Amino acid sequence: MDGWVRLCETQAARTAPHRVVLDGTGLVAWLATDGTPRVFVDRCPHRDARLSAGYIEEGRLICPFHLWAFDESGHYVGPDGVADPQCAVARFPARARDGAIWVRDVPAPATSG
Repeated sequence: MDGWVRLCETQAARTAPHRVVLDGTGLVAWLATDGTPRVFVDRCPHRDARLSAGYIEEGRLICPFHLWAFDESGHYVGPDGVADPQCAVARFPARARDGAIWVRDVPAPATSG
Protein backbone atom coordinates (compact mmCIF):
# COMPACT_ATOMS: atom_id res chain seq x y z
CA MET A 1 0.00 0.00 0.00
CA ASP A 2 2.25 2.73 -1.30
CA GLY A 3 1.79 6.03 0.47
CA TRP A 4 -0.39 4.55 3.22
CA VAL A 5 0.69 4.61 6.87
CA ARG A 6 -0.64 2.26 9.54
CA LEU A 7 -2.33 4.47 12.12
CA CYS A 8 -3.81 2.18 14.78
CA GLU A 9 -5.71 -1.04 15.38
CA THR A 10 -9.29 -0.84 14.12
CA GLN A 11 -10.46 -2.05 17.53
CA ALA A 12 -9.01 1.09 19.17
CA ALA A 13 -11.56 3.26 17.33
CA ARG A 14 -14.52 0.89 17.54
CA THR A 15 -16.26 2.29 20.64
CA ALA A 16 -14.96 5.87 20.86
CA PRO A 17 -12.80 8.36 18.97
CA HIS A 18 -9.13 7.45 19.22
CA ARG A 19 -6.26 9.98 19.32
CA VAL A 20 -3.07 9.22 17.40
CA VAL A 21 -0.11 11.52 16.80
CA LEU A 22 1.53 10.92 13.43
CA ASP A 23 4.73 12.82 12.68
CA GLY A 24 3.71 15.54 15.14
CA THR A 25 0.16 15.91 13.82
CA GLY A 26 -2.71 15.04 16.17
CA LEU A 27 -5.36 12.91 14.46
CA VAL A 28 -8.63 11.36 15.55
CA ALA A 29 -9.67 7.99 14.15
CA TRP A 30 -13.26 6.76 14.40
CA LEU A 31 -15.64 4.45 12.59
CA ALA A 32 -18.57 5.60 10.47
CA THR A 33 -21.99 3.98 10.85
CA ASP A 34 -21.10 1.44 8.15
CA GLY A 35 -17.87 0.55 9.96
CA THR A 36 -15.48 2.32 7.60
CA PRO A 37 -12.73 4.37 9.22
CA ARG A 38 -12.62 8.15 9.27
CA VAL A 39 -9.52 10.16 10.14
CA PHE A 40 -9.70 13.88 10.93
CA VAL A 41 -7.31 16.43 12.41
CA ASP A 42 -7.84 16.24 16.16
CA ARG A 43 -8.91 19.87 16.53
CA CYS A 44 -12.36 21.39 16.40
CA PRO A 45 -12.42 24.43 14.08
CA HIS A 46 -14.65 26.25 16.56
CA ARG A 47 -12.53 26.43 19.74
CA ASP A 48 -9.57 24.14 18.98
CA ALA A 49 -10.73 21.41 21.40
CA ARG A 50 -9.56 17.84 20.88
CA LEU A 51 -12.24 15.96 18.99
CA SER A 52 -10.79 12.70 20.32
CA ALA A 53 -12.09 13.68 23.78
CA GLY A 54 -15.62 13.72 22.36
CA TYR A 55 -17.96 10.91 21.38
CA ILE A 56 -19.85 9.39 18.45
CA GLU A 57 -23.61 9.84 18.22
CA GLU A 58 -25.84 8.90 15.28
CA GLY A 59 -22.90 8.73 12.87
CA ARG A 60 -21.47 12.08 13.95
CA LEU A 61 -18.32 12.99 15.84
CA ILE A 62 -19.29 15.29 18.71
CA CYS A 63 -16.82 17.84 20.07
CA PRO A 64 -16.66 17.79 23.90
CA PHE A 65 -16.33 21.56 24.28
CA HIS A 66 -19.51 23.06 22.78
CA LEU A 67 -21.01 19.84 21.40
CA TRP A 68 -20.48 20.76 17.76
CA ALA A 69 -21.28 17.77 15.53
CA PHE A 70 -19.28 16.72 12.45
CA ASP A 71 -20.62 14.28 9.89
CA GLU A 72 -18.64 11.47 8.29
CA SER A 73 -17.29 13.84 5.62
CA GLY A 74 -16.01 16.29 8.27
CA HIS A 75 -18.66 19.00 7.83
CA TYR A 76 -20.24 20.74 10.79
CA VAL A 77 -23.89 19.74 11.19
CA GLY A 78 -26.14 22.31 12.83
CA PRO A 79 -29.02 21.69 15.22
CA ASP A 80 -31.32 21.61 12.18
CA GLY A 81 -29.44 18.53 10.87
CA VAL A 82 -28.09 20.36 7.81
CA ALA A 83 -24.37 20.15 7.03
CA ASP A 84 -22.57 23.46 6.54
CA PRO A 85 -20.18 23.21 3.57
CA GLN A 86 -18.30 26.30 4.80
CA CYS A 87 -17.32 24.78 8.16
CA ALA A 88 -15.37 21.55 8.22
CA VAL A 89 -12.53 19.75 9.91
CA ALA A 90 -9.65 18.44 7.76
CA ARG A 91 -10.24 14.83 6.73
CA PHE A 92 -7.72 12.37 5.34
CA PRO A 93 -8.10 9.28 3.15
CA ALA A 94 -8.47 6.23 5.40
CA ARG A 95 -9.07 2.53 4.96
CA ALA A 96 -9.28 -0.60 7.06
CA ARG A 97 -6.97 -3.49 6.24
CA ASP A 98 -5.46 -6.36 8.23
CA GLY A 99 -7.22 -5.26 11.43
CA ALA A 100 -5.79 -1.74 11.28
CA ILE A 101 -6.73 1.75 10.13
CA TRP A 102 -4.42 3.12 7.46
CA VAL A 103 -4.16 6.78 6.43
CA ARG A 104 -2.39 8.82 3.77
CA ASP A 105 -1.77 12.44 2.76
CA VAL A 106 -1.28 13.70 6.34
CA PRO A 107 0.82 16.88 6.15
CA ALA A 108 3.69 17.44 8.52
CA PRO A 109 3.04 20.23 11.03
CA ALA A 110 4.41 23.63 10.15
CA THR A 111 7.71 24.54 11.75
CA SER A 112 9.43 27.88 12.05
CA GLY A 113 13.01 28.37 10.89
